[in-house]
Amino acid sequence: MPNARVSITDSSGNSPCAEATITTSALGSYSCTLKSGSAAPFFIVVTDPTGNTPALVSIATSTPAAGAALTVNATPLTTAIVAQLAGDGNAMSVVNAKTVDVTALKAVTANVVAQLASVLSSINAPANYDPFATSITAATAAGTGNTADQVLDVVKVVTDPGSGKLALTTIDNPTPIALATATTAGTAVSAPDPSVSSLSQATQIAAAKFTECFALPTAQRALHIATRVQSDGGPEVDQVGAACQDFVADSTNAAGINYLHNGYSAGQQFYGILTNDQMTGATFSVPEIMAFYPKSATAVAPAPDAYDRAVLNIRYVDASGNPGNVITVAEKIPGASTAARPTEWWLVGNQQPVDLSVQLITRRFEQMNTANTARPSTFQMGFLVNVNGKGPGSVDPATSNILTFARVTGPGLPSGGLVFKMPSAPGATAQASMDLYNKTGSLSTGSLCGNGGTTFNCPLVWIQHTRGVSGTDATTLAGNPNNMLWAQPADAFDVTKFVKGARYTAELFYGANTTTPLYTVTKTLLSDLVPATSLVNLPWNSLDRSPWPPSTRTALTPASRPHCIWTGCRTRRRSSRTTSPRWLTTPAALGRASPSRRERPRSP
Repeated sequence: MPNARVSITDSSGNSPCAEATITTSALGSYSCTLKSGSAAPFFIVVTDPTGNTPALVSIATSTPAAGAALTVNATPLTTAIVAQLAGDGNAMSVVNAKTVDVTALKAVTANVVAQLASVLSSINAPANYDPFATSITAATAAGTGNTADQVLDVVKVVTDPGSGKLALTTIDNPTPIALATATTAGTAVSAPDPSVSSLSQATQIAAAKFTECFALPTAQRALHIATRVQSDGGPEVDQVGAACQDFVADSTNAAGINYLHNGYSAGQQFYGILTNDQMTGATFSVPEIMAFYPKSATAVAPAPDAYDRAVLNIRYVDASGNPGNVITVAEKIPGASTAARPTEWWLVGNQQPVDLSVQLITRRFEQMNTANTARPSTFQMGFLVNVNGKGPGSVDPATSNILTFARVTGPGLPSGGLVFKMPSAPGATAQASMDLYNKTGSLSTGSLCGNGGTTFNCPLVWIQHTRGVSGTDATTLAGNPNNMLWAQPADAFDVTKFVKGARYTAELFYGANTTTPLYTVTKTLLSDLVPATSLVNLPWNSLDRSPWPPSTRTALTPASRPHCIWTGCRTRRRSSRTTSPRWLTTPAALGRASPSRRERPRSP
């Protein structure tokens, strides 16, 4: 995790480090020089700058001698182990309490390591492997990582949808195994599929290819750009420099299959970074393996499940130090290895024709006007469905009928599913995303955005929110507003089933046909739900911080500036834009959504 903020505190809540600020390197390492007299325990919290993963937590229970070094890893595994010490199952609760039961921590760690014995043996991890203290050498484009690094590729921490508790899986086996506690040993986790080892090697090759490509200036990596209409995916880099060839599958290379992801070709999917001057010299880390799907024993090619597949998170830092990522799908294609590219794994995309994704989204909304009690400050959690009604796959190639309805069903949603339709409100002509039509699954009866389409931009359902953003209000749920954009008791949403790995089915209907979908695609959640009551523990950007000017908060406060905050906004009206509220001209309506609205990764 590059360029991540690291917070280290002691039992008094103060920083024991001589450094004023600590940020991880391009390889995810960090360093703290202890001040004289500092004493354990030390609580480490690492914040993902992209907002794609929750904070990582670790604890050091011993103080190194003067001049000596102490290794302390902060990973999903250490975070889960620490969480087992908290009554609410949240590792941040232990950090906030500023105290730790050292005996219990050692017991949990020992029991979890015992659970992973078969996994550790399969990758030749050292016999004394310790998730907290065994030094990690990260795999890079230039070198292979050590086994402690590979453990993090193979083992994933999830929430068991049945119990709501932390569990372990391997990337090839999504069946959750309850995480051991200080007093329960837990069930052993089976060794992973042998193909997992070859995938780890392939991710290093991918990092090397991306690094080689983006070492070139823009003009040498994007040799030609073809114009495409929006429904055909938009502009495309259709010729690349030699160093950029073969980093994705193509019918002309050894892969023998054209890359396709949500309807986009490789030249469209990667268009933004291929043509961006700031990407020249970008640093690519070895892609994170987010999920692994073993091939089916009965499927026959070209069926997608005829080959081993994996979801990869390709992360980078551009020339200006800004982090970014691309999530896509790799496939193990038999016989596709060459001397120049010694792996059968290729980036192929999800091979789906329509631009559609699902994700969980969280938001911190702050009300600046204390007189407006109708809309208080709150933390919110929702389920977002992005259906590009004007993008690739939005037109039936056989009939030229356009996409009219999308119905999404799956874990945690109402039994009939959520239905989405293109907006019809005046002013919505530029909007590409489809809006919520109903929560019943009906393709004939609904009300766009819950008000008949008088407003637009409502592609999600908010499921939970808190009474406030501080004190007990931040950890207490409030009743949802009585409108379609919020989950109602009768809808039967089940928050325990929104977990990493949950799979959702999207049916897409075109023209007047509401009987048989033209396409049916499957989408996977890539992160667990973070309850609204836990959002207070996450770091949020503030308007007081750069790049926001100091006057921004003042401008948003009615007592400071009782007039319109946007030039010319006297003619604006409030919309139902749920992801970024617009403002009325009256002070009573002033509020703001946090600029760091934290989105979980979109489905591949």
